[in-house]
Amino acid sequence: MFRILKSQRGNISIALLMAVIGTMSGLTMATMAMRDTVTYLWDFDDVQGLHFLRSEATRGQSILEKAGEVNGELYTPQRSISVIGSHMKKTFVLQSKITHKQYVTTGVTDQEGETATFGTSQGYVIQSLINSRRGINQAAFTLGNESLVRKYGEFFLRKQRYSEFMYFTDNDESTNETPVYFYGPDIIHGRVHSNSDIWIKQAGGGTNGGWPTFYDLVSTSGEIKVFSGNIPYDEVFLGGYVEGYRKFDYPTTMHSIRRNGLHIGNSDDDTKIYMVTVSGSSFDLVIGQINPPATQHQYVYAQYPANPLGDPLYRNTYLASDTTWTQAPGGGGGNQTFFVQGKLWIRGTFSGNQTWGTSDTLSLIGDIALAGTPLGQAPDTPNSMNQTDIVGLVSEQSIHIKYGYRDPIDSLRYHPNCGPNGVTGEQAGINIYAALCALANGNGDPHKDGVFTFEYQHPHPSVPAVRIGTTLWEMIDLHRRKFPQTTSSPWPANNDYPWYNPLWPERLPYDERGDINLWGSVAQRRRGFVHRSPYDTEYPSNGVWNIPIDFCGGTTQVNMADPVLGIQLATIHYPGATGTGVGYAKNYHYDTRFYYRAPRDFPEVNLQGGDAPMKTESWVLRRPPRTL
Repeated sequence: MFRILKSQRGNISIALLMAVIGTMSGLTMATMAMRDTVTYLWDFDDVQGLHFLRSEATRGQSILEKAGEVNGELYTPQRSISVIGSHMKKTFVLQSKITHKQYVTTGVTDQEGETATFGTSQGYVIQSLINSRRGINQAAFTLGNESLVRKYGEFFLRKQRYSEFMYFTDNDESTNETPVYFYGPDIIHGRVHSNSDIWIKQAGGGTNGGWPTFYDLVSTSGEIKVFSGNIPYDEVFLGGYVEGYRKFDYPTTMHSIRRNGLHIGNSDDDTKIYMVTVSGSSFDLVIGQINPPATQHQYVYAQYPANPLGDPLYRNTYLASDTTWTQAPGGGGGNQTFFVQGKLWIRGTFSGNQTWGTSDTLSLIGDIALAGTPLGQAPDTPNSMNQTDIVGLVSEQSIHIKYGYRDPIDSLRYHPNCGPNGVTGEQAGINIYAALCALANGNGDPHKDGVFTFEYQHPHPSVPAVRIGTTLWEMIDLHRRKFPQTTSSPWPANNDYPWYNPLWPERLPYDERGDINLWGSVAQRRRGFVHRSPYDTEYPSNGVWNIPIDFCGGTTQVNMADPVLGIQLATIHYPGATGTGVGYAKNYHYDTRFYYRAPRDFPEVNLQGGDAPMKTESWVLRRPPRTL
C-alpha cells in the first residue's frame, strides 16, 4: 500500500478511483432524488386526483338534481383546475358522463356476512374521469405533458322515492281541517316528514309515558306542536328532528306509472270498477260497470211492515244505480307496473316487483301479501330477507280499507278486513305489505285530498229485510221515512242513511275492526283517519247527515230495539276487537328494504323549486379508460 502511495502512477490511480466513486455516488444520489421526486409527484397526482374525482361525482349529482331527469347521455362541461406549488405546476382536467341505466341493488348484510341482492333497478351512473398534466394554462396542453396518472370512478344514483318515508304528509291536518296527533301507541321506525306542522299528544298508553316514539329522523316544514304539556324531546325523537325543513313538491299525477305501466281500461273512467285478485305473478280480473242512476219509488206508510199497510202517506222518489259485473281475462307479470283507468279493488299474494296504480280510488278488499314472506312475519329480517317481492300501490285519488262488499261471483256479503286485535295472520283485520301513496289534490276542498283511510267511519244500524210468513219485507227504512231527506224531514241521527254502508241495510254493523298490520310506508296528501271516536267533538255533526262533508248523524254508540219488529239494532265490535271507537289500531312497521329498492315507477321526490333529491347507491373506483 505504501509503495502504491509513493508511486506517481499509484496516486493517479487512486485519484481516478476516487473520482469514479464520487461520480457514481453523485449519480446514485441524483437518481434517488429523482425517484423520490417522481414518486412524490405520482402520489400527489393520485391523491389529488381522488379528491377531484369525488368532487366531480358530486358535481354530476348536483346537475342531476337540478335537471330532474336525463334521457340518454349527458356530458358535463370539461373543466381544468390548476395547482401551483413551490416545485411544481399541475393542471387537472375533469369531466363526467351521466347515463340513465339499470344497475344491481343490494341491501342489508346478514349475520353470516351475506348481502341481500334485490336484482336490477333503474337509476343513473355518473362516470367521472380525471387526467393530470404538467404545467398550467397553454403549457399544460402541450403534447407530451400528460401524466401517466388518471383516476376514474362510477357513481350510482337513483331518484329518491316516497317509499323511503315511513310517513309522508303534505298536510298533517285531517279532512275536517283539524289536527291529527301522534300519541302514545305510535311507535314509528323510519323517516317521517310533513310539509306542515306536526302535532304531538300525550295520551293513549304506549311505552313512553303516553308520548309517541320516533326512532328515525322527523322533519317538518313547519313546527312541532304539542296539544298540552311539554314534550320530552330526547325521549320522543330518538332519531332527531328538524323544524323549518324545505318543502317537498308532492305530485298529483303518477307520471312514471302512466308512462311505463301496462294499461287496464281504455280511458280514465269513474263508472268502472276493476276487481283484481293477484296470485303470485298472475291476476284474475272482474270488471264492474256502474250503471247510470235510475229513478226509483217507495211508498211511505205510518207503520211498516204491517198487515194491512193502509194508505201511503207519500211516495219517495230518488235515483239509485247498480253495478253489473263481468268476468274478464286476467294477466301476468311478476316484475311489472300496472295502471288501471278506473276504480281499483285489489287483494292477493304478490311475487316479484309489482306496482299497481289507478286514476281513481284504490280500495283494499283483502290482505296485500308477499309470496316469499309468511303473513305476520317481517319481510326485511336479515336472516330471512325477502329478496324478490316488492309491492307499490298508488292512487291519484285516495286509498281506502274497504269495509265490505257483495261478491260479484257468489253474491254473498263479506267483511274482508275485520279481525281481532293482536293477531297478525289470516285472522287479522288486514295485513298490508306495500308502499302506499295517495296523490289527489282537492284544490281547496280538504275532503277531496288524497288520504289513506278506512271506509264507513260512522256506522249506524239499519233494518234488514225480514220474512214474515210468506212475505219478504225489504227496503224497510225507505218505507218509513222521507228519502232523500229534506230540511223539514231530516234523516234520524241514530239510523243509517241509505247506502252509506256499502252493505246497507245491516242490523249489526262493526265499529272496532282489529289491527292494520302494515309492513311498508304511507305517503298521502292529507292525514287520513284510521280510527275515529264515536262522536267527533272537534268536528261535531250535531245529528246532521251530509256525508260529503263528514256529517254522519249522531254518535255511533247505538243500541235499540226496532219499534215494529222488536229486533235489536246496534253497532258492535268485530269478535275479538277491542276499543272505544271506530276503525283500526295501528301496528305499523317500516320495510327497510325500501331504503335500497323502491317499488317500480313509484312516485319520485322533488323539492319545491324543482330540485330532485338523489339517493346514493354506490361509488366504485375502476381502471381508467383513455376517454369517456
